Amino acid sequence: MISVVVDIDDTLISTDRRMQGVWREVLGREIPLQAVETLATGQLFEKFASSNQKARVGELQKRFWDILLCLEDVGMELVDLEEPIPFAAGVLQEWSEYCALVYLTGRPENTRELTLATLRRFGYPTQNIQLTMFTLNDYARARGDNPAAPTLVEAKSRLFSSIAKQREVGRVVDDYPGYFPIYKQFEVPDRIGFLRPKRYAPQQYIERGATRVVESWKPLQDDLPRPP
Repeated sequence: MISVVVDIDDTLISTDRRMQGVWREVLGREIPLQAVETLATGQLFEKFASSNQKARVGELQKRFWDILLCLEDVGMELVDLEEPIPFAAGVLQEWSEYCALVYLTGRPENTRELTLATLRRFGYPTQNIQLTMFTLNDYARARGDNPAAPTLVEAKSRLFSSIAKQREVGRVVDDYPGYFPIYKQFEVPDRIGFLRPKRYAPQQYIERGATRVVESWKPLQDDLPRPP
């Protein structure tokens, strides 16, 4: 059976309000939602952190990741702020009747049950699926614990390689252009970029290896994955 690999964050579930909550905890102030939607992590810190906070960048960087990775209780509470991407659940329910569904996410293993509960809450298939997640060690570099540790792109490449060795992957859907060289390397025939228009342009996906870009899940209704 052909497999479809789908990212979760900002592909199936909008994390913008959750991220807004993380920044509120880290910086002690409200960050405009528009800024969270459009700016990268470093840009947000540079724009909204106080001088005192910028002098404590290492400490706050670690706390940012601890909250985001749900190593603090408040991080788990902030998951309630997430919202489903329109039409995605219905599309995946349809696809799951014809293909094997694999969720490949940067969410860490310590959030497995929380992630499954969130997927169920929003109506996504959670039976007869594979959920492949990062480990906390995959974030050693991002958290500042080990500058020589693998990057997040390298971590995702390792996990996708394992999936591709076990399955015939016919389609992948992801919102981050930086991951598409991985999918192109493994010659996935249908590489769909799920556009985040406030942060990326369609061409950024195509240049990195996407075969097409969609702005909504709605056009993917009845677009069933086909064997290569």
